[in-house]
Amino acid sequence: MSKLEKILKNTLSKKQQEIVFKKKDKFVVRACPGSGKTYSVAARLTWKVENWVHPHQGIAALSFTNVAWQEIKNMLENEFNLKYSFGYPHFLGTIDSFVNQYIFLPFGHKVMGCKNRPVLVGEPHGSWFYPQRRGYQAYNSCFDKFSFDIKDNLLKISDTFESFFGNINIFGTGHENNIKQSKGYLFKEGYSNQADGNYFAMKILEKYPKIAEALVFRFPELIIDEAQDTSEIQMRIIDLLIENGLKEIMLVGDPDQAIFEWNDAKPELFEEKYSDWKNNSIKLNENRRSSQNICNFTYNLSSLNNTSEAISDGVKNFSFVPEIIVFDQKLYGSIKKTIDHFLNLCKGHGISVGNENVAIVYRSRDFVFLIDNIKKERTSNTSPWKINDRLTKDFVQGKYFCDNKKFKEGFKIIEKAVVKAFENKNYCLISDIKERIDKTGFVQHRLEVYKIYKQLPDTKIKLDDWVKEAKASFSGNDISIKFDVKSENAGLTIEALFATIKKELFRKNYRLGTVHSVKGETFEAVLLFLKKKGVGKKYKTLLEEGKVTTDNEELRIVYVGITRPRKLLVMAVPSEEDKLCWENRLKYS
Repeated sequence: MSKLEKILKNTLSKKQQEIVFKKKDKFVVRACPGSGKTYSVAARLTWKVENWVHPHQGIAALSFTNVAWQEIKNMLENEFNLKYSFGYPHFLGTIDSFVNQYIFLPFGHKVMGCKNRPVLVGEPHGSWFYPQRRGYQAYNSCFDKFSFDIKDNLLKISDTFESFFGNINIFGTGHENNIKQSKGYLFKEGYSNQADGNYFAMKILEKYPKIAEALVFRFPELIIDEAQDTSEIQMRIIDLLIENGLKEIMLVGDPDQAIFEWNDAKPELFEEKYSDWKNNSIKLNENRRSSQNICNFTYNLSSLNNTSEAISDGVKNFSFVPEIIVFDQKLYGSIKKTIDHFLNLCKGHGISVGNENVAIVYRSRDFVFLIDNIKKERTSNTSPWKINDRLTKDFVQGKYFCDNKKFKEGFKIIEKAVVKAFENKNYCLISDIKERIDKTGFVQHRLEVYKIYKQLPDTKIKLDDWVKEAKASFSGNDISIKFDVKSENAGLTIEALFATIKKELFRKNYRLGTVHSVKGETFEAVLLFLKKKGVGKKYKTLLEEGKVTTDNEELRIVYVGITRPRKLLVMAVPSEEDKLCWENRLKYS
């Protein structure tokens, strides 16, 4: 037995050892929260890489967010010392980056009708702007807000398009046809958003099976973490690789934690794979995160059919029984009292209160206004940003980040805006920044960006006042960059416009954010605030109808929230009636 094998067998449970050492071919790991699935993925990767014999073929290990794959990377480096050995020929990153690098960017021109390599635009690649053709301003401007589904139907991937058309249903109208025509025109120009990139990658593999065969030869083994968040198109890409020879594939995930249906994720696809490959698949229901009391409290929302077994020696016997309490969401005093009660519970049970240990989370992103006792400013459905303005939003948002202690992120946004301004570009890629640096020199480039950053006003004012101050400042310093906004919402404070960013900032003594923002994380203690409903039916109705996580995303969001803590969990609900319904479902006593 090798030294590595001894180490792994000492740290892995029997089920994890089966995953790491024994499993072959196609299989699914159906894992409960806190089961150590990421550790299992990292351990399997370590074992595979240490015994890998193919110099120009590798393993592709994929997840759905940068946070998720970087967590795997950290484990490889810190737990298994693979800092220098996990490189070529292997790949570790997001599924989008894998698709971009090996399918879409090199071959997209074959199905898009463009002459050159495609350019990815829109988030997360940067803000989108395009010089307008007469009569198509709104449609070109919302290019990054739409894509296509697996059946070639137009697919909305963002709600912000309503700022251009008003709050209307564009499907089945002339708007829908115009958006399709606009996207088709811009595809031929070589533009694509990330969802389009996945769509075209599917088309490439369908039309050119030799490309799929070559990719399978290059990566004969595939590991996909958080696979419950797979969309139909992403799963189709996986199936096309299987059809073209991929034999070794491991899907890891928990459909009870699929909370990204707004991003076209379909957890039932993961369940189908588990059913198709059931004879070779495995359930991982050992909980290394939470106490047995928390496991018992949460399992009735799970579809695993039996409670998770708490196996962490330092946590499993923690005595605190999860609480459900009532608060009045109309009264700031009631919310504050609830938070104080929770923080006192933490201190009383020996839990150090800090933003790494303690989290206060909520379902509705507007809840931050109630917690902070801030009066929410009313907004219209119209964006203040002008369609033909490619700079103002970037400068405002970049400065807002900097003013809220996210200087690295803010400076990057401002840097891209500066390059767009000085190079007269509609978008800014990393390659554009490098070209600018080659032209001016690194020091001069940074001085230019910093000079402009220093001229930007503080963002703790109204948007229209900020624009006036920015214009005056730039004019007085001979900087020829223009700012402008529409009248709609221009009188709002910048704080109100970017409230969804503010909510993600750390507090001095606890973490505050939505359930989505803490998915995959672990805390010693969690307080979850719920209103009467999320999106759709009231929680009370869902519970009385006997709905479970497999039926409803809102219940999955609750499930993710209540499975984050190790030791202490409190749920705050808006009425005694809601409390009784949750108690009945969770068998709380």
